[in-house]
Amino acid sequence: MNETMPRTPFSTPLSGSARETEIRIRNIFSGPKKRPPLPFLILMFAIAIFCGNLVSCRQRPPEPSLVMETQYYDRYDNLIEIPALALPTGAENPAVEAINQALNGLREEYAFAQNSIRGGNYCLFYPSTTDRYINLTFFLNEASYGHDGWVRSWIYDKKERVQVTEEDALALAGITQETLCGGLEELIANDPEVPRGMYEPADIVGFRIKADGQPVFYLSAVVDYVELESGGSLDEWYRIYVWEGGAYTRYDCMVSGDSGQYPLVPAQETDQLDPPLWNQWYFAGEEPKGGYSPAPVSTQSAASLRAVLLGDMMFTDADTGQVLDISRVTETVTSDASFTAKPARFACLDLDGDGTEEAVVWLETEEGDPALAFLVLRWQENGQVYSYLRFPRWLEDLKQDGVHFYSLSAFEYGVNLVRFVYGGEGSPEIWETETLLRQEWADSSQDRLAWFYGDGPVSEADFNVLYQEQASKEDVVWHDFTPELIERVIS
Repeated sequence: MNETMPRTPFSTPLSGSARETEIRIRNIFSGPKKRPPLPFLILMFAIAIFCGNLVSCRQRPPEPSLVMETQYYDRYDNLIEIPALALPTGAENPAVEAINQALNGLREEYAFAQNSIRGGNYCLFYPSTTDRYINLTFFLNEASYGHDGWVRSWIYDKKERVQVTEEDALALAGITQETLCGGLEELIANDPEVPRGMYEPADIVGFRIKADGQPVFYLSAVVDYVELESGGSLDEWYRIYVWEGGAYTRYDCMVSGDSGQYPLVPAQETDQLDPPLWNQWYFAGEEPKGGYSPAPVSTQSAASLRAVLLGDMMFTDADTGQVLDISRVTETVTSDASFTAKPARFACLDLDGDGTEEAVVWLETEEGDPALAFLVLRWQENGQVYSYLRFPRWLEDLKQDGVHFYSLSAFEYGVNLVRFVYGGEGSPEIWETETLLRQEWADSSQDRLAWFYGDGPVSEADFNVLYQEQASKEDVVWHDFTPELIERVIS
């Protein structure tokens, strides 16, 4: 039997030398000494980098973009701008979702303002995007007294893919909340012109981060009521201040007032969008792209009412037949040449619910006393505008739906409606008053009261409930009698 093993390409013969055999065995266990080829190393390195990038891309959320979802401007000076942050389809980012949820809350909060005839409601957007941050800053206001408005903000960090907190911003500025707010309180306390204490402590209400990485803070401060040495007083007031680089500046909230206005965020730091935002067109003396939202004033009557209020068209006194213009409203009140009345405010509403709006002009004396009378201007199908004069006790607390109150005495009062009825060919319509609710003396002895709803009697308790329902309705909106507001409100 031949016991010699056959040779194959996959076998290596052992040397007969013990020394050679030892070296061979060591080489097997120690592995090859020769470096792999350079192209092989480059390929392996590239594969490793590529795999790492795949993991990184899966972990880093994509960068959001700004989308204007609500951009609304109407003739009542309601100005609403609320955006959203958009991500690619299917992408998720908890920080973006949290900001969008807050923006949706703001949108719901200001939903009432769209075409609200109360007017003067602002949600003004100042976006400012830097290499690292998306700043969403808002100036908010409502048609009410006692404040400079409000500021809210949300900031997204594009590098870290997170929402920036107030604590983050304070750390960037190298300042504490106590120092920041304390400095404002000291500033107000030492005001040389009007010394006023703090009614409430100062607080941070918003911030943004500039391109240089330094924050700008928005602070609130509620100041005390104060009586002035010269007479008069100043009410408690909610103020807005801007802190930047260690300096405090009170923000001028009179965005619809006189000169000296300035934007909440400087124009050079504010993103320029298309369609333009309020801060782009307002400070340029322009109007919104596409104009203001359509006015509910009847298109047939609007031009005539506007022309009368601007003094470009005559109107006819429905009672006397006098043909006058708005500069001669005194003649609707009295023939006394020594007495003067002037238009101070105006309102537009559908007084009788027939689908056509009337203009109501609030008349005052030259001394600016409370309402002297109300002049109701009504357009008729013949193209004429007629006036109807009513004194305050017959047109008190006018509501948006035309409901109003009257008072004959402390015990005789009620709620009225207006109806205009046909007055004959070529004649003005006739003003008729429909009483909705009334309280009056039950008899001439004046020792017992009676209450009515329409023509039917009701109990005192039911009368009070029905009366309160009417009193709680929205008041009509009065606008200052200026050409600018006349043209905006009656489009």
